[in-house]
Amino acid sequence: MPVLAMAMPIPPGKIEALEQHLADAKNHPDLDATFTGFGISRETWHVQETEQGDLLVLVFDADDPFAMLQEFARSNDDLPTWQRQSIREILGVDLSQAPPAPPSRLIFDWSKE
Repeated sequence: MPVLAMAMPIPPGKIEALEQHLADAKNHPDLDATFTGFGISRETWHVQETEQGDLLVLVFDADDPFAMLQEFARSNDDLPTWQRQSIREILGVDLSQAPPAPPSRLIFDWSKE
């Protein structure tokens, strides 16, 4: 399955708000149906602390990661709309637009399979 990784800065003082957003999202009644509808089989979010500030690292396993991002950006469903609004408020990133940076480039992939 294709994988997409993205990183973006977390503004100072926003980790707690981000964690609360994710706790709320995890309990959203539409989470499974929304992710499945976008072709996502797994999504993980990570905080990487650096001397230059914290980064949010997102990793998506999806049928077509780039199509998934486009569908997410255009969706009028409750969960994607709420997520876009929350991420804009917390991170200052507008996910209804193109990703804030070019896609990551995979440089190593190992699997036991």
